[in-house]
Amino acid sequence: MDATQKSRGAKIKSTSRMCKADRKRQLMRHAKQLFVTLGYQQTTTEKIAQAAGVTEPVLYRHFHSKKKLFLEVLDDIRLATIHRWQTDTARIEDPLKRLHAIVDLYIGSTREHALDFHIMHRSLVETNDDDIADCLKTFYLDSEKMLAQVIREGQQSGAFRKGLDPRVGAWELIRTALGYTLTLPLGIPIYNERDYVPRAIECMLKCLQT
Repeated sequence: MDATQKSRGAKIKSTSRMCKADRKRQLMRHAKQLFVTLGYQQTTTEKIAQAAGVTEPVLYRHFHSKKKLFLEVLDDIRLATIHRWQTDTARIEDPLKRLHAIVDLYIGSTREHALDFHIMHRSLVETNDDDIADCLKTFYLDSEKMLAQVIREGQQSGAFRKGLDPRVGAWELIRTALGYTLTLPLGIPIYNERDYVPRAIECMLKCLQT
């Protein structure tokens, strides 16, 4: 056995006592890093297992396939993102202020959690898989539901136009924020201006107001 094999064997042995939940989180963490670096197509279960310091059979005890693992990574990102937006704005009673805060968090997430959005949007380009598309669709439908509810509350309070379909308003906000997300890596000069984000949000919300 050469030095590389000994090192790999030691690494696998050192992580062999991890409980099931911790092992699953570990595999997802390493898989996520590889999906960011290599993309879905170039990432293999062998590479994920090696990065986590386990054998492929160990990986398959938790995930039946690379696709299953990828779907769980996407779902984890979806749940964490929506939960973050909900909890961070739950105490804001004014619908206009809450909607402003949610959109601000959405745009902020593209910077602070850029890798998560990179995985989601790259998978749309790399794969032609209905299950992966459905997972991403669920994320945006969850976003629509949350935003539309705030818009309805704003209509009831008189902050937003009553004739507006809340779902249409929600999708206009999503579409604009998504455009920002996709063009952010291009280094658009105006994005670097300190007050760009609040000005952009103000512009988006004006179309909803009375």
